[in-house]
Amino acid sequence: MLSFLLLLTSLSNAHPGIPVEAVYTVPSGYSCEELVSDALFSVLEADSGVFTIVPLTFSDSLPLPVLSAWNDIGDTLYLDPPQIVVTGWFPDSLMTPAFPPFPGYISIPPGLPEDYARNVSFWLVWGPPPGFPWLMLIGGVVLLTAVTLFILKRRKKESSLPAEPEVHIPSGKAAEKEALALLESEHYIHGHWAELYGEVDAQFRATVAGKFGVVNKALTLNQIASTLASTGKGRKFMEQASPIVRETTLQRYADWGSTRERAAKFIRKLAALRGEWSR
Repeated sequence: MLSFLLLLTSLSNAHPGIPVEAVYTVPSGYSCEELVSDALFSVLEADSGVFTIVPLTFSDSLPLPVLSAWNDIGDTLYLDPPQIVVTGWFPDSLMTPAFPPFPGYISIPPGLPEDYARNVSFWLVWGPPPGFPWLMLIGGVVLLTAVTLFILKRRKKESSLPAEPEVHIPSGKAAEKEALALLESEHYIHGHWAELYGEVDAQFRATVAGKFGVVNKALTLNQIASTLASTGKGRKFMEQASPIVRETTLQRYADWGSTRERAAKFIRKLAALRGEWSR
């Protein structure tokens, strides 16, 4: 019985949110380490082992840690924490549930059960299902027919337009004379080599288009050579035309520079090439 009374006196009652003192018994001449706040309590003040804390739990014993104490000569002690029990603040009146009113009030409207069923019979309000949308279907067919007729009429109109006239590519002696006419052009006389070899390039491409059917003007000279290399005649043609192609590339794209004698030599080579391969 005495032990039980001593246990009750050693317990400190506390309430949540209300500051309470946690007293650690520190011997004389010793210093105590600080008590650190926890999730279940918050430390407000500290004074020689006496800590003012605020419990943050509703109903539980606070798990205070064991603190260490030491003196000047190096001795160390471990102090047991005080027992602090937190008691809740709920009043008894809130813990006692109230009885509902008896007998309970039930409001039943007058009428028969079929009256209630009529209120939830949604199919009576909706009525019969709608009919087939013939009007929208006919409108869609008419619109589709009109669009189809418009497209067919436009294609027929485009097909009836006169075709663009084909570019005449001279052949034989005519092609050779066209190449030799470059010796009398203003670009040759005034030494405009880039412009002169632009005309050489155009006549070379005309010969390739007439003989081999390569008419894409976006192709470079190297791409034309790669295309013609797939056939035996194309390779033979490029063997004869390679000096002209190389000189045209240097003059048009590298601004290599030339003389009348040098330009005349390549113009005559172009004339011979066109005369042979434009027949």
